[in-house]
Amino acid sequence: MVDSFLLTVLPEIIRLIVLAVFVLWKFYRFVRSNYRYMAMINKKSSKFIYRKNPNSEIPECAICLSDFVESDKGRKLECEHMFHRHCVEKWLQEYKGTCPLCRSSIVSEEILAEYRRVKNEQNDNIFEKELALLLLSVMQGGSCNGF
Repeated sequence: MVDSFLLTVLPEIIRLIVLAVFVLWKFYRFVRSNYRYMAMINKKSSKFIYRKNPNSEIPECAICLSDFVESDKGRKLECEHMFHRHCVEKWLQEYKGTCPLCRSSIVSEEILAEYRRVKNEQNDNIFEKELALLLLSVMQGGSCNGF
């Protein structure tokens, strides 16, 4: 009975623990990278709510090409360009890291490179797939021989 446990169940438990540690580490790196990336964006820009001024021209978001309307949420970058907040955040989060108009850097190269690397790793989720196969195998009473 003990030999059977040591030869079948214990290796599966060890694999499960190792895979869980890898998944948690990968998730931690993703959260940390995303936090640093967004913190840099927040540092290099300011959020605002658009209020119509009758004496000035209505600004246009250069990303979606729509005019700002009363109470739209926006972001003004360090370079003084203004965009709808959701438009520019989507732009910046899709690996750009620069102003859509003048291409001035918003996110440092170091943080941008880390963000891209972690985001690509997140898309290549081999550990999560292995963990899912292992869990399915254990739940069905089988053995997962690959690691």
